[in-house]
Amino acid sequence: MKRNLVAILLIGILLVVGWRYVDPNRLLADVYYVKVPSTEVVTQTSGGYRYDLIGYDEDGKKRPLSIATSGLLPEGNYLRVFVKEDAEVVDYEQVNVLDVPEQLKEEQEKDNSEPLFP
Repeated sequence: MKRNLVAILLIGILLVVGWRYVDPNRLLADVYYVKVPSTEVVTQTSGGYRYDLIGYDEDGKKRPLSIATSGLLPEGNYLRVFVKEDAEVVDYEQVNVLDVPEQLKEEQEKDNSEPLFP
């Protein structure tokens, strides 16, 4: 009886401690990568700013995403965004350029190589 009680107590403690280090927003979320555009294409809202971007997953699939922030993000940085099923970005973090899928880098190079004026 005491073994069962100790085992249940130990499992309970592990769950509580483990849950402290698990972010529920990132749990079961799809991961996409985006590059922060210039501030000229950012929409200012009442609560901050909204970025409408195209995200790329590890397989190179594209998806339109919208990120709401309280402040402006540094232009040109790459972000890993966590998206739930309803296309809502629930969290994001800055990543190194080496962690970004190749297709996103290629798309950004093509966009930068095109002349701005006809």
